[in-house]
Amino acid sequence: MTPRRPAALCALLLCGTSALVVAGCALTSKSEPIVSHYYSPERPADVDRASIRSSGSPAELRLGRVSSASHIEERLVYRDSEYELGYYQERRWTEAPEQYLKRRLARVLFEERGLRQVVGGPAATLEMELVAFEEIRAPKRVARVQVIVRLEDQRTVRWEETLTVDQPMAASPVGETPAAMVAALGAALRTVVDRIADRVVTELASAPLAPVRAAAEPSRGAPKPGGG
Repeated sequence: MTPRRPAALCALLLCGTSALVVAGCALTSKSEPIVSHYYSPERPADVDRASIRSSGSPAELRLGRVSSASHIEERLVYRDSEYELGYYQERRWTEAPEQYLKRRLARVLFEERGLRQVVGGPAATLEMELVAFEEIRAPKRVARVQVIVRLEDQRTVRWEETLTVDQPMAASPVGETPAAMVAALGAALRTVVDRIADRVVTELASAPLAPVRAAAEPSRGAPKPGGG
């Protein structure tokens, strides 16, 4: 029995060495890198829309804070149920999605609708939070944009509402080309912005904010007290 022990020990050592080599190769081997692709829901034609400015004296508005929910980031979001969402690791937006919302709304309100933008002093203020900017994959594929909107002045909240737009997507296999998803999200974004602009214009026209008058200054031409 004794002469067989060295041979068995050598066999065990050889097997252990082979296992370590295989494990080391698995740990040091390089996986395929993730190649990111960047997308934007904006279209060049968006800046060429015909003006629909209203007549009369334009109302004044301050565009306040535009934020987004913490799960909305540069990666494109998909949802398979009401309680679970995921991210496309290789698909990313060119900017934070709330920037698309803010830029389009500013264009529609101040360039198309003709409102006067306020940068200082009292004015009605519009604030928004983007809470959904995602692909719904089941039970039916739609692109969803959801925004919480708040219009307020120095005294009251004139309007507060959660607006949701579900835009049907063109037929394509789930997980395939993102073109249909990006196009549908762009369409949903344009729709929700137009709804916001319509309501804001209506609210400001129905109850414009009274201007704050500065204190009257003494006339420069008036004689000074005690003067000759």
